[in-house]
Amino acid sequence: MTMNTITKTVRVSGASSRSIEDAVKTVLARASVTIEKIVAFELVKVGGQVDSSGVPESYEVTLDITFTVKESPHN
Repeated sequence: MTMNTITKTVRVSGASSRSIEDAVKTVLARASVTIEKIVAFELVKVGGQVDSSGVPESYEVTLDITFTVKESPHN
């Protein structure tokens, strides 16, 4: 990033039945549909659901996603 670059961070959550890693990838892929120029993410929270025998059924993650703010067309 250059000195004049402005970024914004948003918090998003999502889940996967496969793994924590898949949940992160799913959230980032979905976010990239509506958020341009994603430059970083931070894993804020990890959780999930387990079945009656204690085996994980789903993995839930919350991410802070940082992206570059578009430059004004008037600059």
